[in-house]
Amino acid sequence: MANAPHVYPVTRRFIGWGPELNPGTAVVPTVTVPMTTFTPVDKITYLHDAAWRNAMAGLYNLIPGPIIADLSMGGPFFSDTYPYLLNNILGDYYVSAMSNQGASVTSVAAYPAGTTAITLTSGTLTLNTPYLFYLGDDSGPAEVITPTAGSLTGPYTLNRPLYYAHTITSTLTASTVNSLYTHNFALLNSGTGAGGAANAQPVTHTITDYTGVPATSGARQYAFGCLSETSLTGTSTALILWDAKAMGLGSVIAANAPTAAISPVVPQAAWTTTVAFAGSQVFNVSEWKLQITRKLEPIWTDQGQQSPYAIPRGELTAQCNFLFDPALDESQFLYYLNNTQPTLQITAANGLPGVKASTLTISAQIAGFDTAAIDDKKTVFGFDQQALLIANTTNAGISGGFSPLAVTIQNATPSY
Repeated sequence: MANAPHVYPVTRRFIGWGPELNPGTAVVPTVTVPMTTFTPVDKITYLHDAAWRNAMAGLYNLIPGPIIADLSMGGPFFSDTYPYLLNNILGDYYVSAMSNQGASVTSVAAYPAGTTAITLTSGTLTLNTPYLFYLGDDSGPAEVITPTAGSLTGPYTLNRPLYYAHTITSTLTASTVNSLYTHNFALLNSGTGAGGAANAQPVTHTITDYTGVPATSGARQYAFGCLSETSLTGTSTALILWDAKAMGLGSVIAANAPTAAISPVVPQAAWTTTVAFAGSQVFNVSEWKLQITRKLEPIWTDQGQQSPYAIPRGELTAQCNFLFDPALDESQFLYYLNNTQPTLQITAANGLPGVKASTLTISAQIAGFDTAAIDDKKTVFGFDQQALLIANTTNAGISGGFSPLAVTIQNATPSY
């Protein structure tokens, strides 16, 4: 009898994400993003040699050409992990509020975006594990960072490069863990970005897929991960769900076996959602869906590698679909007929007994309905409508310019 086969249960799979210091340079995962679907495809454009050879055949060689990874994924919305996707596709990110701040000291120098270590001037901070620093000044946004231990005054190596520049008078504040942090996301419009990235390019991520099948580490990694789209769907009888598509470099086997970092946070039920137009809550939305789409255009060059030289991000658009069920009157339908373009706010709160509080808020200053139709599929009439979110300065983040929406998530995670 042959030896019993070595099999790999699908239920033990986990997907890790890690922000890259340099786009395309793979890193180990820092968080496990819970998913129910993950479909990676290494797409190789094979080149056909069909040159005539005084014969009747049609193909003489099959030669590997450019490679790109296409990734499709999805799962329930968890307030502590979905922000990684928002940071990847939107890029303008800052922490606007936190609690439990402690003693403060002043940094020793001005720090440009991209700085990976900081030093203190004088005095010491009482630090607890894990270390949390709140770095802020009057010239730019605050950042929350988690440095490694250093001497009493540093240097402290940061978990990621500074997103933004900070002046010599920056205040570094020690924070205790389990604080409540407010994370703000909008469209990045300037050179300020993750690691000091130029030309409004958001942070990239290495996505690690642990299945147990690959040799040695059991995992494959997809570096230079860039989202081309993501959506959130809130159906009143289900959990809030998300899905996404991304591109990345062709997969490689991870050097070391990744470790799953499972969060105790629970997903959110869609019935906790409230929807408001023009500042007034409506009560007849049975389903909403936010869709964010970003243009990606991989660039291949003659550099001796199959992988693209870069995966630039282009323009971003967003839209919301609503099922107004039941139709109470024609109020929402008239938004479409009259091109009213109201403000829109979708809020979902997780405050169930025994569940750590978290909130999701989607804000759009200008929602222009471009399709609407009466829906007769159920017992009573409803309206099926779509709103395009129009770029505006109100929803813009700290990088300025325009953004079609702003997304705020409050949770206990210090930084993304």
